[in-house]
Amino acid sequence: MTNRTKLSIVFVCLFIFANKMMAQDAGINLTQEWHQKHLDSLLHEVNINNDMNQLDLLVLNENAANSKHPDSVNIFKTLALLNAELEQPKDAYKYTLKYINNTFDFSILKDKSFEAISETEEYKVLNKSFNFHINGLAFFYLYAALIGFFFTIAINFSKKAQPYSKVLIGTFVGIQSLFILEFVLYITNARYEYPHTYRMSSSCVLLLGPILFFYFKSVSPNFKFKFKDVLHLLPTICLLFFLLPVYLASANEKYNMMLELNASTHHYNIIVFSAKVISLIVYAFLIRKLLKSKQNAVINNNDTFKRKWESGIFNIYVAYIVSYVLYGLSILTQLGGISIVIYNGMVALMCFMLIYIVYMGYVQPDVFNNTFVPLNKRLFSEKYQKSGLTNTLSTELKDNLEKLLVQDKVFKENNINLELLAFKLNTTRHNASQIINEHFKMNFFELINTFRIKEAIKMLEEDSHGNLNIIDIAYEVGYNNKVTFNKAFKKVTNTTPSEYIHTSLKNSPSKY
Repeated sequence: MTNRTKLSIVFVCLFIFANKMMAQDAGINLTQEWHQKHLDSLLHEVNINNDMNQLDLLVLNENAANSKHPDSVNIFKTLALLNAELEQPKDAYKYTLKYINNTFDFSILKDKSFEAISETEEYKVLNKSFNFHINGLAFFYLYAALIGFFFTIAINFSKKAQPYSKVLIGTFVGIQSLFILEFVLYITNARYEYPHTYRMSSSCVLLLGPILFFYFKSVSPNFKFKFKDVLHLLPTICLLFFLLPVYLASANEKYNMMLELNASTHHYNIIVFSAKVISLIVYAFLIRKLLKSKQNAVINNNDTFKRKWESGIFNIYVAYIVSYVLYGLSILTQLGGISIVIYNGMVALMCFMLIYIVYMGYVQPDVFNNTFVPLNKRLFSEKYQKSGLTNTLSTELKDNLEKLLVQDKVFKENNINLELLAFKLNTTRHNASQIINEHFKMNFFELINTFRIKEAIKMLEEDSHGNLNIIDIAYEVGYNNKVTFNKAFKKVTNTTPSEYIHTSLKNSPSKY
């Protein structure tokens, strides 16, 4: 065999070997390509209608997941849906959680495959954790937050509040409303729909104390802001820089934080919690010191009422601090369900404080000013400010009314009313009401009852032998029945006529 023939044979063998290797490689690639395509096609189907039954598909996908198949994220979804259809809630829960944690696709829970396990504890946990839901408590919190936001805007249009105080109290209520709204987003799972609301109120946590402190200062006489007061904002500015990476994060990064898949989330929680507690406690001491100095300077009843209002806000503020600290400790010690109960209590306190401030803002707006008029006097002055009654006529009518009550004993007439009394005074019903309110500090019915009961007590004291019956006395002083007389008597003397006869008259002379 010549050398040329030998070379030809070797060349042919090499060519055959090369073709065989190429064919084998091509076969492997085709097999892998088919497997990938086939598997991926299965993953996008919820109702499988081919030769493989659900158990076969379950095994296929579990093997792919265990081998860390490139398509394993979608495999988690398929496994979740298949296990749900096969009524295996524990595995469905496990793979659903893995799918959500990898994709943040919360819509998987709306798939009809979960109908088969909708009554199981596992699905209820998933539904409560990720699906939007709202209950009566969440609705109340939302309602309180909306009221707070409305007040924040409306108070700034008030002409009765001092400029600084209305801005400060409005901002304080606005921050409280933002906290409450964020809690509503949390408990209803609406935060998953709006991931960029994550930690939206954290930027304000260090403002609560300073704003409340400066509000109490602003309603003091001769208050003026000083440049050094800006230093109280430094902690908030530092916190904003610290939280900046969180606010600039993408939606997926914020989902990671919400689901606590990011290790840094825990550190953010601890730092924000610690900073807020320190700030709240420090300003609680400062506010307490300020209010104490105000109480020592109280000079009239108007100031006393105002101080009580401020003390009420401060007491709720302290209760809020205590509940917030308890909540933080419950989270750190992993007390589970207790922490959410404590947090609900804290939010309820915030709502109570908010509603209390809003109520006072509309009923008694003068508490937000340097000057203050109690509600009863303010309503009284507003009611009669357009009256044409002069001081001279007012005094004359008062004297005539006293004569009717003391000498003529007009109160003994059982048909006496405001119109009849006004007729006897030869004035209008409105003027008669004004005279009673201004000079006797009571309304018509209180005035008549007071004089009737005084007359009844006088008759009881004079009846030393007990010849008169209680009903006789009731009729004599102007009452039509014993029940009404007994109620009026007890309201004035804090005792019934019978008790008064057996005790008060025996032990001491009447004070009436």
